[in-house]
Amino acid sequence: MKSSEVAQYLSDNPTFFKDHLDLLESMSVPHPTRGGAISLLERQVMLLRKTASEHQSQFQCLVSAARENESIMLKSRRLILAGLECDTIDGFVSIVDDILRNEFDVPFHSLILFSNELPDSNVKVSSLDAAEPVLKEILLKTGCYSGVLSVAEANYLFDDVSDKVMSAAVLPLVSRFNGELKYLGVLALGSNMLERFSKDKGDLFLMYLSELLSAILLRLIK
Repeated sequence: MKSSEVAQYLSDNPTFFKDHLDLLESMSVPHPTRGGAISLLERQVMLLRKTASEHQSQFQCLVSAARENESIMLKSRRLILAGLECDTIDGFVSIVDDILRNEFDVPFHSLILFSNELPDSNVKVSSLDAAEPVLKEILLKTGCYSGVLSVAEANYLFDDVSDKVMSAAVLPLVSRFNGELKYLGVLALGSNMLERFSKDKGDLFLMYLSELLSAILLRLIK
């Protein structure tokens, strides 16, 4: 009888070993790490323990991710509520700077508004025509960008600290008034860690912040 036929028979008769416990106890298989032989029952217990350990590890990862997401959501909520209380652009920028630096632990960030001028404001401005050649690939995307910046992009967004930024997230600040898409500016978040802002982590919270901050900004610049 071929081994495949034996395997098929055991698959078709799952109670075989239950009906032949003496046979099960007498069988042995190689130990997976130490060599030698162990009973089939011992081998099954080892497999069950390994599976349980893997499930426990996966569960811990899920719990850790859930806690991280909850923390980010609470920080995002505080940022949005503080932004809603602002009545000037400079006040808004100050709030964003404080919360990003102290609560989100983002060491480098830059807010640039696409405007020829903003009277009575210290906010960094740039014309969209000047930004487009540098940020073309980022602005063409429908959502937020996460990953490594080009040298030109890093210099434009982060000026004299650009060489310290290993990874970044760029949030477009846009108006969709009457269905027309208009770029108001960008908020760039930078880190000295390569994996801090990664494409693999997704952009759900980045998009959430982008949309709400855009709405606050639109109210302040009207």
